[in-house]
Amino acid sequence: MSTVINCAIAYCDALTAEFRGEVNQDVVKLLRAALGKALPAKQEASLRALLEQKDEVQYGSRAKTRNDAEKALERLEEFAAWAEQQLAL
Repeated sequence: MSTVINCAIAYCDALTAEFRGEVNQDVVKLLRAALGKALPAKQEASLRALLEQKDEVQYGSRAKTRNDAEKALERLEEFAAWAEQQLAL
């Protein structure tokens, strides 16, 4: 799950670098600033759901389940497909 979350952050960095020439720690806020209304609410919510788990997954003591990991990967795959479309424009 740690890799999934880091991939989501990397896609955000790619998008904000492409559309705003900037990367930042608050990737959701920066992504919204870079894309405005072009960032669908569904993608923003999926991204937030992934990022909210970052500290727990990377530094916490409670293991996540396989189901948690599968859901995270599904969110990433959908977000990545959308991000790839945006970067190809």
